Amino acid sequence: MRIMLVTFRFGRDIPGGAERYLWELMSRLSRAGHDVEVFTTCSLQMLRSPFGYMLWDDFLPQGVDEIEGVAIHRYPVRNPRPRRASRYWNRLSTMHERKTRSPEFVTFFCDALRGSGEHCFLNGWHACEQRGDFKVRWSGKQAQLVIAGEGIREVWLEVSTPQDLYLALGTSDHKQKRFDLEKGKPRRIHAEVPNRDCLAVSIKVPRTLRPPEDRRDLGVLVHGAGLRDEAGERELDLSRGWAEFVQSGPEEVLGEALWWIANKMPARISRMHKYVMGPCSSSLEREVMRSAPGFDLVIGSMAPMSTLSLAAEAAAGSGRPFIAFPLFHSRDPNHYFGHLGKAMAGARGVEANLQGIADIMTAWGYNAFAVGPGFELEDLLSPHIDGGRFRREFGLEASPLLLWVARKNEGKGYREAIAALEYVRSRGCQAELVMIGPDEDYMPVSGEGVHYLGPLPREKVLDAYDACDVFIFPSLHESFCLVFGEAWLRGKPVLGNGYCAAARGNITHGEDGFLCYDRSQYGQRALELLNDPALARSMGQRGKENVVASRGWDRIVRELVAKLEEAVAAE
Repeated sequence: MRIMLVTFRFGRDIPGGAERYLWELMSRLSRAGHDVEVFTTCSLQMLRSPFGYMLWDDFLPQGVDEIEGVAIHRYPVRNPRPRRASRYWNRLSTMHERKTRSPEFVTFFCDALRGSGEHCFLNGWHACEQRGDFKVRWSGKQAQLVIAGEGIREVWLEVSTPQDLYLALGTSDHKQKRFDLEKGKPRRIHAEVPNRDCLAVSIKVPRTLRPPEDRRDLGVLVHGAGLRDEAGERELDLSRGWAEFVQSGPEEVLGEALWWIANKMPARISRMHKYVMGPCSSSLEREVMRSAPGFDLVIGSMAPMSTLSLAAEAAAGSGRPFIAFPLFHSRDPNHYFGHLGKAMAGARGVEANLQGIADIMTAWGYNAFAVGPGFELEDLLSPHIDGGRFRREFGLEASPLLLWVARKNEGKGYREAIAALEYVRSRGCQAELVMIGPDEDYMPVSGEGVHYLGPLPREKVLDAYDACDVFIFPSLHESFCLVFGEAWLRGKPVLGNGYCAAARGNITHGEDGFLCYDRSQYGQRALELLNDPALARSMGQRGKENVVASRGWDRIVRELVAKLEEAVAAE
C-alpha cells in the first residue's frame, strides 16, 4: 500500500507519547514493505500561550527527508497573530458558555442525564467555596441546576441573601414559585414535582450585589440542596458544577453534550479553532491536497490539531479512503469541534486505541476500532536496564521511590503525584518522588522529597522505571497511556486516574494496579504498595505478562495492516 500520513509534527526524537507512537508505527509499516510518506511541519516544539492559543517553532529544516524508509515532507508553519488569536480564543470560550446557557441545551442535557442519578449546577453559578466544614455556592442573577433521579417528587434549596429580595424557583414545565428572603436569614425553599426522572431547576432574583473588592455579581448563597424520589431523600453535592462534570461525569453523557454544543456552532467557529490550534501552514495544505490522489490511503492525526480535518478533506477530494487517528481525549472540550467530528464521521475507520474508547465512539456513530500502539519488547525487557545505576546517579539508593513520567503540565497530574507523596511522608514513610519530562507550564515544583529532573535521555528514563517502587500517573487527558506499559514491562505496579477512559482501559483494578479518584486515594494506594513489596511485585508481574502477551509490535502491525487493507478494499 501507498500510505499518506498527515500530522502536525513527526520524527524519531519528537517529544510526546502520541508522536512516539506514530513514529514507531510508520517506520514499522515501512519495514513491512509499505510505501509510507508523512506530510508534516518543520515544528519540533509547540506550547500553549498564556492566552490559550498554540505557538509553534520552525526548528526542523524544510524539504523532504528519508529516515528508516519513511519519506518525511516538512513545511514551514506560521504562528497566529497574537491579538487575533486571543480574540478568537475568547470567542470560542464565550460561544461554548453561551450554548450551555441556552434553553435547548438545558433540555437536551437534562434528558441525557436520565437514568444516571447525576446532577450538575449547570450555569449561572460561581465556584463552590469551603466555609468551615461546609460547602456553599453563590448564584448569579439567574442559575440552573439539572438533576436525574427515579421518580423525583420534590427538590429543595437552603439559601440566604445579603439583602432583602425575592427568589423565583422554577422547574421543568412548571410555573415559578416566589419566595421572599430576608437579609442574612437562611430559608429552605422547595418545589413539589410529579414523578420526574430528570428535572431542570431554575432560580432567579431581581438584582445582585457586588461586594467591595469582589468582581462577582452575587445573587443568593446556597448552603445545601437535595431531592426526594423513590429511593428516598438525598443531598446534592454543591461542588458538582459544569467544570466538575467535565472532569468526572459519565463520559457517554459528557460526549453527547459536548458534541451537541459543537454541532450547534456556526461554521466560523471551526475556522477560528483551526487558527488558534494550528498548525497554520499554507504550503502543507497545498501539498497535501495536491499529493493525496497518488496514495491508496490517507491517515490523519490528531485532535485537536487542524491536520486531522485537512487529511479528511484531502481524502474526500481525491476519492481515497480516510482513516482517522484522533488520539482522542474524551474529557477535553477542545477535542469537540464540528470539523473534527465531521472528519471522524466520514472516516472509513477511527482508531480509538482501546476498546472502551471505541465503544464510546461507536455510540457517537463513528466506525471505531481499537488496535492501539505496541512496545519494543526487546528494548524494554533488556538486561542492560539498571535501576540501581539510576538510584546511585541521583543519590536515591535508600529511599522508597515513586515515579512520574510525562510532559510537565498540570493536565498530566503532577500536582496529584506531589500530593500523594505528601500523604505518604505524613504517614512516616520517607519516600521520594522523581518527575521526568520536558517543562511545558514552567510552574515551580517544590516539596520535601520531590525531584524534578526535566527531560532525560531514553536510557535514563528506562533505568528510572526499573528503579521505582510504584509508578504514578494521575493524568486525565490521555488516548492510551504508553507509560503504564513501560512501567509494567519493568515489573512495576501503576496508579492511574479512574476518570480517564484510557487508564480504565489499561488497568485492571486490584490486579496490575489501582484506579484512583481523588488525591487521598493516590496517597493511600501508594502507601499500601510501598508497605507491601510482595503485593507490588505481583501486580507489576501481572501487568508485565499482559503487555508481553498482547502488545508486541509485530502483532500490532499485523492487526492494523488488516484494518487498512480492509478500508482500501472497501473503497
